[in-house]
Amino acid sequence: MKTPLIIAIVCSSFISIPAYAMGSKKPSTGPSTPVTPAPAPVVSAPAAGPTLDFGDELAADEYLNSSAEIGPKVDTFRSDDELSGKNREMINPDMVDKCFDDNDAHSYFADQISYYTAEMLNDVPAKVGFIGSSYGTSTSDAAYFPTSLIRHPLCESTTKSLGATIKKVPSQATIDKLNRFATSVNQLRQEVLNGDQTAKVELLGTWTKFFSCLAYSESLGSADSNASKTVAANFSPTGYRKPAGVEFYDDKEQPAVSRLNIGMFQFTPNSAGNVQPCIRAWNEIHANKASCQVNQKATQNDLIKVLGSSLQSFNAFCGIHKLVQTFAIQVNTSKTSATHPSNLVNGKLKPNEQRCVTPHFYSGWAYNHFGPFQNSTGSNMNELFTCIENSH
Repeated sequence: MKTPLIIAIVCSSFISIPAYAMGSKKPSTGPSTPVTPAPAPVVSAPAAGPTLDFGDELAADEYLNSSAEIGPKVDTFRSDDELSGKNREMINPDMVDKCFDDNDAHSYFADQISYYTAEMLNDVPAKVGFIGSSYGTSTSDAAYFPTSLIRHPLCESTTKSLGATIKKVPSQATIDKLNRFATSVNQLRQEVLNGDQTAKVELLGTWTKFFSCLAYSESLGSADSNASKTVAANFSPTGYRKPAGVEFYDDKEQPAVSRLNIGMFQFTPNSAGNVQPCIRAWNEIHANKASCQVNQKATQNDLIKVLGSSLQSFNAFCGIHKLVQTFAIQVNTSKTSATHPSNLVNGKLKPNEQRCVTPHFYSGWAYNHFGPFQNSTGSNMNELFTCIENSH
């Protein structure tokens, strides 16, 4: 069973940030430490648009090679078979599991992780404008400089920089793991910029491993426990059955609005919560598929079906998209507290395109969903990056 996580939530209003966390297995926490507002820095005028060329898109079926390679490696490290050893079948209507651009069976959870990772190597809409006023970013989605898993380099982590972005700074040994991962991503990214398509394939595998390990941290190790089955039985709408590998977790230490968490990356079925940017981005990406649209004001019962689908398509999409969302905040913010310290030079924030990004932000400072990214338990960051390093 995994350790508790702390994550962020957007609550019942589209224009405010709540006091409660939302997501999987969170410890009870007191009030957040107040952040002393810093003087507003001078922000360079936004670039007219991105100038970097990342070459041709990967072949449409390249994600299958990545999932076939990475899934078994992570399963082996975790002594389990949830990613690549269990053939998943649709047992409910599961409309969100019928929205792929190919005709592959998508029978394994590893397929979905790799598929949406490949999709987000390309610029994707972050759709965080409706909470932008809380993070020093625009309220208009159209005004955002684009983000993806490749658009910006990863920042270097130090004890000092992490002290400015998270509350629980890990050991130097863990920081070294963060930097080895960031260095690998950045080197591959530079090779892609130099026109190396093989490096883009390798980058897909690197990020696929990252999210595959995260899926185990979030849910896969306990998805079919008796506790998960009991929660599913208590909350499931009429006609819905919990699919294998889909965790249901009832965090009784959280308020009713955020205590139920579902699926691979543990999201609460509350359309006014932090699944809202995912819904908006999903709908835009699937704009030409009417049957794939998810109601922006979906009920809890409807979202249980979406987040708890058999193949975990929307859940996987949202989990990966969450990182793009926090990147979008960091790239577009005018607040020094919502971006990496290295993006501030002589009291001036770097232009959008020149900034680096990091997964490692305290929830509420740059809109982070996942506990391991911010070392919420004091050990889960190291556990995640140990999986990433040793799944080979």
